Amino acid sequence: MSDIGVSLRPVGGSVVVGQARDHTVTIDRPKEKEGTDAGPMGGELLLLALGGCYVSTFLAALRAEDPEADASEVGFQVDGTLVSAPTRFSEITVLVSAPAALEDLISKPLLKAERGCVVHNSIRDAVPVRFTHEWR
Repeated sequence: MSDIGVSLRPVGGSVVVGQARDHTVTIDRPKEKEGTDAGPMGGELLLLALGGCYVSTFLAALRAEDPEADASEVGFQVDGTLVSAPTRFSEITVLVSAPAALEDLISKPLLKAERGCVVHNSIRDAVPVRFTHEWR
């Protein structure tokens, strides 16, 4: 038995419905790739999974440092660079954008998130993941 599992089922055309616990996600291809654009592609979900894991781990680490900390001005962007034969990500970049005034507060939780994110730890040997910061 696995520690974490999901189920998937095709529902017509290129559309797949995924189930994780009580949550459902529709997965599809864009119209220009013979899909119906009913949901994100698998590659986009991988980027969302990495970003979601990283951000939720960051928020937990931030709350542990300062339960009253406000991260609403911190933004996150995850971008993947594709190569072909076979099509895959050759690099993924996670950009954190935050006011310079928050640098001291969030630097340590960001590092804890980078080291503690299950998705990052699972894919980092397969694809380089760069974490960058933009202080504004």
